[in-house]
Amino acid sequence: MIAIWLFTFAAVVAGYGILFAYKRLMRGLSYRIKRNEFHFKGLQKDQISFFIQIALIEAVPIFLIILGFTFMGGASISALGRIIPLLIILAVIVTCFLQVQKAKRDVMEIATNLNGQELSYVRSLSFIGYMTVLGIPVLAFAGIFLV
Repeated sequence: MIAIWLFTFAAVVAGYGILFAYKRLMRGLSYRIKRNEFHFKGLQKDQISFFIQIALIEAVPIFLIILGFTFMGGASISALGRIIPLLIILAVIVTCFLQVQKAKRDVMEIATNLNGQELSYVRSLSFIGYMTVLGIPVLAFAGIFLV
């Protein structure tokens, strides 16, 4: 039973922690667009900082997932015992997905003066946001079914 809650806690910490870092990256991007300072050297610096933040944030959830896999034991858990953790993880996934969409939409609304290459950069940042924010929660969701 402890493995399920370790997976759940890992999903919450990773999902919302990385979402916070992603929204911070997108706020910086929109600030650069508003001030007409959209250049790739500054964006690369922001992106490097974002990936360092992700590495620091994901350290704890990865450790919790490893602990969860080590505590997976012979005790069988009923389907009812999995419902609340699954609902929590599902709520994290849905919330994070919607927040990444909202952040992308907010940046795209003010990015009317960007050229095609710059717009594709903004779109690729949103795909990076989806994958980084949802990676650990989806893994935790699958891990609960393995317990």
